[in-house]
Amino acid sequence: MKIRSFCLMVLFFIAVFFPLSSMETKISMELWNRYTTELNGSTVEESEFALKRGYLRLEPQFTDNIKGRFNIDLFSDDDGLDGAGLKLKYAYIDFSKIIIPEAKFTFGLMKNYFATIYDWDYTTIQKALEDKEKVIASTDYGMGIYGYIPNGFGEYSLQIINGEGYKKTGGDIDINPAFIGNLRIIPFAGFTIGGSAYYTKSGLLNKDELLDTTLNDTTTLSYAIVTKVAFGPFYIWGEYLSKNIDGDNAMGYMIMPVLQLGRIMPIDIDIIARYDSWDKNTESTSIDDSHQRITAGFNVNILRDAKNKPLLFLQTNWERTMYEDAAKDPKDIVMIQLRWKVSHKIK
Repeated sequence: MKIRSFCLMVLFFIAVFFPLSSMETKISMELWNRYTTELNGSTVEESEFALKRGYLRLEPQFTDNIKGRFNIDLFSDDDGLDGAGLKLKYAYIDFSKIIIPEAKFTFGLMKNYFATIYDWDYTTIQKALEDKEKVIASTDYGMGIYGYIPNGFGEYSLQIINGEGYKKTGGDIDINPAFIGNLRIIPFAGFTIGGSAYYTKSGLLNKDELLDTTLNDTTTLSYAIVTKVAFGPFYIWGEYLSKNIDGDNAMGYMIMPVLQLGRIMPIDIDIIARYDSWDKNTESTSIDDSHQRITAGFNVNILRDAKNKPLLFLQTNWERTMYEDAAKDPKDIVMIQLRWKVSHKIK
């Protein structure tokens, strides 16, 4: 009932309010129709067609320097009413060029500008490494500033957020905020290097919290180093990722090369490979808790928009996860996904 009521409210809002408004508003939608088959050893554990993501997005342009964004994420869900689930994904306002010409101030449910998660475009169907391994959520409630370094030499951001991610509210949020800093530098065309840091600590705002024996006294520090090299139709992403909670350190890395055949041939296909490695606790040698993930696939770009961005495209990925624990069989996942987008501007 809640999902139906919310969707009806959103549709009523679009149909009634925005046609009467004088400001320009962009309405867009993106759908991910996916088939997934999962094998554990020789045993088929999953075989299903599903809607893995259904974005509905409103982007009102109040003035040249004030813009909003609101996203809901609808998806197939066993636990949801009539097989459907719903999440709030974005709800923020951007204020541009207030103090710094090439910067914007954001308030609300916003991107976490950390490592690759904030501009991850799902070239592979799998999530960014820090999202997949639950180092940080893709969005969170908070505020921050994001800006460009003059002359195209890079970008930077600083944020204060709840720290628990977009799925947690109310009593699931502690009183201690988290801080994120991000910097990327482009010293010359085709090469990008940068890093991010995330920090939160118990008792940061209330020292009495540390006296409560029912709470954990924890300090979390995560950081990442990313690099991208691009030349001609080829580019490669590299990332090193670490998460430390009171001395317990998790560490991993990702390498992802992509060949864009559409830039050299009359066939618009991207060939993708990816390798992930993740160790949940680098300090422990007695527990086999690391794994590696290999992904191979291709994207067929069927239609592009006026800005040459993919509008309708087919993604095919084979993914194998191998475990340090010899008792676990490798897990294979094959995913075939059709992604499509629509958008329209109204006044």
